[in-house]
Amino acid sequence: MKGMRGNFLTKLKLIPTKTKQGLILIQKSPTSPFFDDHKENNLSGSENNDEKQHFEEQEFNFKATPTTTIKSPSNTSPKVSCIKEFPSLNDFEEKCPPGGTKSIILYTTSLRGIRKTFQDCNTIRFLLRNLRILYHERDVSLHLEYREELWNVLGGKVIPPKLFIKGRYIGGADEVIGLHEMGWLGKILEGTPNVTSDCVCIGCANMGFTICSTCCGSCKIFTNNECFLRCHECNENGLVKCHICC
Repeated sequence: MKGMRGNFLTKLKLIPTKTKQGLILIQKSPTSPFFDDHKENNLSGSENNDEKQHFEEQEFNFKATPTTTIKSPSNTSPKVSCIKEFPSLNDFEEKCPPGGTKSIILYTTSLRGIRKTFQDCNTIRFLLRNLRILYHERDVSLHLEYREELWNVLGGKVIPPKLFIKGRYIGGADEVIGLHEMGWLGKILEGTPNVTSDCVCIGCANMGFTICSTCCGSCKIFTNNECFLRCHECNENGLVKCHICC
């Protein structure tokens, strides 16, 4: 029996001790009278409490840190982006389309070939109608001269929508929507004429154009010499401006 006990003690001494974060944990053995059964559980519990407290401190610091986000319209001019308060019309670039010195002009398109462009035009139109602003819409797809006007004013081939207020270029869909989200669009439009009624024009249904009565929209006139001539009353689409609302 003494030999067996000596061999057991020798093997017990050869068992390597486990270390965890700098703490030496004694292996549990039936012959160790000083071993506490709850020691390992207490150590692991204290480590869990420390780790939990550490994460709680990080979460508290994250919540306590204030974050401020400033929403601004994309592709805005440097003059507008540096303004802390709401801008005025004088802060925008002076570019006036024909007949737009004292009015609001919106260049749009009714073609649905490019969905995003068509939806952007509807969005700006919807904003102006909700604000009950009196504006003049110029559809570049119905009248070629409107497209040439827009390209000449902005100095390049651009796509609608483009908004002009009293000879000042406001921008496209991104700029106008950004101003509206900040609450600046309504302040910029203060003092502009408002829509007094929602009546639809009986001549063109607010389209601004009617079918040419001379050529019936065919752009051709039949002469006595049995030949066709180009109609000079209508545009390239066989349309003329409405004589009631335009």
